[in-house]
Amino acid sequence: MPNGPSFWFDTRIYLAVAGALLVIIVFYNPYVAALGAILLVALYSYGRERHLQQQRALSSYLYNMTHNIEQGSSHALKNLPLVMIIVDRKGRLHWYNEVLTEWFEPEEIKVGHSILVLCPSLPLEKNWGKSGREVFTVDDKYYQTIYKPVEQIADDMELMIFYISDITASEKIKVECQDAVPVMAYIQIDNYDDVLQGLNESQRTSVLAAVNKLLAEWTTENEAFLKKYADDMYFAVLNRQQLNKCLHEKFDILDKVRAIHAGNKIPVTLSMGVGADERSVAMLGERAQAGLDLALGRGGDQVAVHVGGKLQFYGGKAKAVEKNTRVKARIVAQALREIIEDAELVLVMGHLNEDFDSLGAAMGVSAMARHFGKNTRIVVSQPGVSLSKFKETLGEEEQYQHLFVSPTQALALLTPRTLLFVVDVHNPELTAAPELLNRVERIVVIDHHRRSEAFIVNPLLVYLEPSASSTCELITELLMYFDDYLNFNKIEATVLYAGIVLDTKQFSVQSGVRTFDAAAYLRRAGADSALVRQMFRQDLETVKARAEILNQAAMLPGGGVVADCPANIRNAKIVASQVADMLLNVEGVRVSFVLFSIEDGIGVSARSNGDINVHIIMEELGGGGHQTVAGAQVKKASMEEVKRKVIELSTKYTEESGENESNSTTRG
Repeated sequence: MPNGPSFWFDTRIYLAVAGALLVIIVFYNPYVAALGAILLVALYSYGRERHLQQQRALSSYLYNMTHNIEQGSSHALKNLPLVMIIVDRKGRLHWYNEVLTEWFEPEEIKVGHSILVLCPSLPLEKNWGKSGREVFTVDDKYYQTIYKPVEQIADDMELMIFYISDITASEKIKVECQDAVPVMAYIQIDNYDDVLQGLNESQRTSVLAAVNKLLAEWTTENEAFLKKYADDMYFAVLNRQQLNKCLHEKFDILDKVRAIHAGNKIPVTLSMGVGADERSVAMLGERAQAGLDLALGRGGDQVAVHVGGKLQFYGGKAKAVEKNTRVKARIVAQALREIIEDAELVLVMGHLNEDFDSLGAAMGVSAMARHFGKNTRIVVSQPGVSLSKFKETLGEEEQYQHLFVSPTQALALLTPRTLLFVVDVHNPELTAAPELLNRVERIVVIDHHRRSEAFIVNPLLVYLEPSASSTCELITELLMYFDDYLNFNKIEATVLYAGIVLDTKQFSVQSGVRTFDAAAYLRRAGADSALVRQMFRQDLETVKARAEILNQAAMLPGGGVVADCPANIRNAKIVASQVADMLLNVEGVRVSFVLFSIEDGIGVSARSNGDINVHIIMEELGGGGHQTVAGAQVKKASMEEVKRKVIELSTKYTEESGENESNSTTRG
């Protein structure tokens, strides 16, 4: 039915027009006009009354509807199945709906009281003034909150509103699904042949049975599936929940296996690669295999876990066991013959700020290339003390005059058949010329450091032996098998010998049978020990600098000592490493750290007597190295910040080592 003020307005216009027509009719027929006037008045009265009735009905309808909406809104606001609270910066309640009283005891909820008493994990402080959503927990329940600022009511009052819903049911299902996700692991017994060498059949069976028993117990405890598919290889499948347990226990299976006593005193250790949190089973397998390769490349006795898109390491307490055979060295040497013969240009580079091990190894490689008449250059990062003394040792011989080039000069020499050797380093960022790695397709990596996560991409050949004392030792062994007619002169033997002396600290650390065999081979080739001593001589200023650093060294709990270099010391990195070595000679010192300033941060030289793995500690600072010799460079940090972090890491590691003290059986 038409209604409303617009219709009544139109009707009155029509009646007014009719009235005007009646006025005209009066002049022609007064009677008809009078009758029309009576009818017009009647119509007006009827229309007006109908309009008033409709207005009253409309007002009543609108009133009832508004009232019902207000009641419905109020009911919904109070009984919406989520909590709504308005709080200030200190968490004091300014308003809340009735659902809050259903979640908590009503007497605990009052305007003006802090909601943080009931929900201490409510993300209030860190999200103040922001809009967003977040999940938090209270006891064993999960809650999701949507939060945003409330329009400012007064100048001195800022409020936020939180909409909180209970998502415990869905989160528990989500957690159960995540816990049930499969995890793959490859497990290998390190140095299987060396561990069993020299044992009789009874002892061999006993050792393998002990390992199998511990692995079987470990898989049973973790509800895992274990399959042995080779003498020293196992494959395991477990779920994510059990992996979390293993991560919490830091894979204590490593310590249990290491406690097995073999008759030849070589420790039995495991390496493990674990893949988790991947979308496909194929990717899980790839991650697990890559983790095992990485664990073995770092010296074994550890677990590499790909979890949550990140790589984590556990273990690594035992020393890398020296292999008794040189079969791999012979195979690699013969492979290098073929690779070098096919090259047109051979470039060799080590790490930034080259030391005698890096330079000596580079000289050994250049001797191999020279044997085949190849154009060879050694790429050096920048002039330094070690390089200067190295060049003094080489003297004025013609064949060495143009041997060393800068990274820029090396780039200009590149040809399509260039072969690049990277020695004493495998981290791309730490090489003397990282830009060369992107320009050369054929790359050979020879290193003795424990493998880090950052590794040169797609190398043609990798010879990585963490058990070796130095890269010079590895190169010397390769020279033994490279060619019987290799022209190997006295100077090259001397610089290789110097590299071994440097990294073994005069054969006092990391020295095995093969180390002395390599040194004996170099001595027979004419290595001059007197010339080596001359290379290591220090000036009086350096001696004074070392004394100054030693004077302010401080002892740490657990047999540690830390010191820092004053800012005015020249060649701080070299002096710091020397002082770190000297501090190990102090009674009661197991590990030493010496800090020094670098261009945009702080460097750390770390040394250990073997009880503590400084490689693991330095990895926490972004560095690495060996179990007994390691270092790191911390960018954009102060001396005090780095010292505090070093003390914290050292204390934590020594405490953890004390809880798992099995060092007498782990170092073999």
